Amino acid sequence: MIASILSVLLVLAGIAIVVMVLLHAPKGDGLAAIGGQGQLFSSQKSAEKNLNRATWGAVVVFLAISGVLSSSLLKQVPQVNTPAANAPVSAPSAAGSQR
Repeated sequence: MIASILSVLLVLAGIAIVVMVLLHAPKGDGLAAIGGQGQLFSSQKSAEKNLNRATWGAVVVFLAISGVLSSSLLKQVPQVNTPAANAPVSAPSAAGSQR
């Protein structure tokens, strides 16, 4: 039950990371760096600061849930052994010996 809830939260956190990364403004200077105009508008607005914080928060949540799901912190349900899975495998007969 808990594992399925955490799996859904993991997917939602991953989608949130992708969306927030796509919302970020491009950091490259492009051709403006050639003429020295790259640092003209380099101030970071508060909206972008908040977007950075939210992105890092989603990354921390994603990594934490990934760690919990991949570790043995959640009790694993023992799998039921079926008779077919435990049946011995017979060795193949030799090609020249037929009865």
